[in-house]
Amino acid sequence: MKILEREISAITYAANQTRTIQLPRNYAYRCINLLLIADMYREAGATLGTGKDSAPAQLVKNIMIRANGRDVIKNIDMESLHRINQLAHGTRPVIDAPMWGGGAAIVVGNKVVQVVSARIDFEMWRSVRPIDTLLDSAGLATLEMIITWGTGNDTMTPDYDPAGAGVTVADAQLFVSSVEEVGVPEGTQFMMNKEYMIRSQVTATSNRHQIQLPVGNLYRWLILKCHSVGLNVCSILPFTLALQNTITLQAGTEVFKYRMAGALNADNRLDYMIEVPELLASAAALNHRLLENGLEGYYVLEFCKDGRLTECLDTSRLSSLELILDVVLPAGSTDAFIDIYPCELIRPPVIAA
Repeated sequence: MKILEREISAITYAANQTRTIQLPRNYAYRCINLLLIADMYREAGATLGTGKDSAPAQLVKNIMIRANGRDVIKNIDMESLHRINQLAHGTRPVIDAPMWGGGAAIVVGNKVVQVVSARIDFEMWRSVRPIDTLLDSAGLATLEMIITWGTGNDTMTPDYDPAGAGVTVADAQLFVSSVEEVGVPEGTQFMMNKEYMIRSQVTATSNRHQIQLPVGNLYRWLILKCHSVGLNVCSILPFTLALQNTITLQAGTEVFKYRMAGALNADNRLDYMIEVPELLASAAALNHRLLENGLEGYYVLEFCKDGRLTECLDTSRLSSLELILDVVLPAGSTDAFIDIYPCELIRPPVIAA
């Protein structure tokens, strides 16, 4: 097999609108790369809200990869995808977001260019055989990328109260390119690498906050992302001398994971070689914490520690699977959420002899 790398499209920003592009259907996809470049300015925030994590990624509210008009393979927002890439690949994707941390005005004459990138993986990261999950497009009737755009104000936390017109996106484009395998032997079958999001709102402090997960396929990992008031936080699953809140994954009485959230977050830093994250009160790429922290609000439940997909959690014979979380509702919060990002592998159909 041979590698093909090519530019596919440049999608022009249109606030709150959806854009669909047809992806080539010739070869097997390893990945699709995304590079967002946005020319932006904003009015001063009356209460000085802050830029969200990895802004301006919020301009791309959702990315969907859909095959044959019905099979959704990927369904994820760019902000989370950017950080999931950091976990998967051990380094943060490109981001250059100058001056976007606070709520101070950036007038039209001083508008700034914001850049952020992300990768949609089909080949399996950190695995013995990455090609086991390529997306072979040759036999598909259609293959589409559907982009849902957000707005400039989506890059700011909810306490941003613009005195004037808020955030203005003067121009933005999402550049799409691919890495594909040419010459896949006829009859080769791959597992489908499916990624999506399950959202659960935290409305009260509880030691049994339950989230039901789909069963029937394999799980490579589950990523939990906790956020409140527009920022990623560890306070929903706190870890202090007084509080050691836990994460449990179980089916009936069988427990697959039982971890203290703070300890898991600390372990993830070593497991995935996470660099020092930017200060979350600032979206600027050059603003770093003084402490060597984990990735704020993110927790990874890994099933393939040595990269062998045979270690995936097989749920084909389970009647149920649930996360049970010991959660705290942050004081004064009315919009606390836990988002679950599964990497679910779907076996190819068995072909009768």
